[in-house]
Amino acid sequence: MTKQKGKHATAEKILQTAQEVFIAKGFDGSSINDISNKAKINKSLIYHHFSNKVDLWKAVKQNLLEKHVGKEIAQTDFPMDSFKDFLKHFVTLRFEFYESNPDIARLIAWQRLEKAEENIEGIQDKKFNSTVPQIKDFQQRGEVRPELDPEMVDYLIMTTASMAFMQQPKFFEGEKFKENKQKFLELIIESLFLAFSTAPIDKLQPKK
Repeated sequence: MTKQKGKHATAEKILQTAQEVFIAKGFDGSSINDISNKAKINKSLIYHHFSNKVDLWKAVKQNLLEKHVGKEIAQTDFPMDSFKDFLKHFVTLRFEFYESNPDIARLIAWQRLEKAEENIEGIQDKKFNSTVPQIKDFQQRGEVRPELDPEMVDYLIMTTASMAFMQQPKFFEGEKFKENKQKFLELIIESLFLAFSTAPIDKLQPKK
């Protein structure tokens, strides 16, 4: 756990430098010495604010989330009028979040490669990182197929909405990248809805 909280200038400098080092090298490839040398701060000062490298990694991730998610997610009420509306709102928010915050996407990409992943996950906002309660609710209402495991549905929603920013596809490059991102987002939402919805396929097809 972080030893000191608050906006102490030294702690802020350590966090910013650690963020740069972790993004460049990952958790396993970085050291407290790397951060100390880059920040030009004595290593003992780092340990004054953070217990160890794991603690510092979690603090960096939490700091990023608080700056870029913060009250926006905590105060967001996802629409529950229909499964389609919920899916569209949630997936769009998550998609745009990772698009706007490449540093977080890179940290998570590194995290997935690290041997110590279970120790470095950090603090996550449950409202932003789980749709299980909503999936169960829509199953009870008959809008999501009842035989599906809510945790599996949740996993697919989460990973599909963010995967393009962990390893960007080629169609996100070039002159049409904005247009292609929007098309891909719409494809994700439609594909997930078709996969999980109880609505008959013939009623989901657009009218000619």
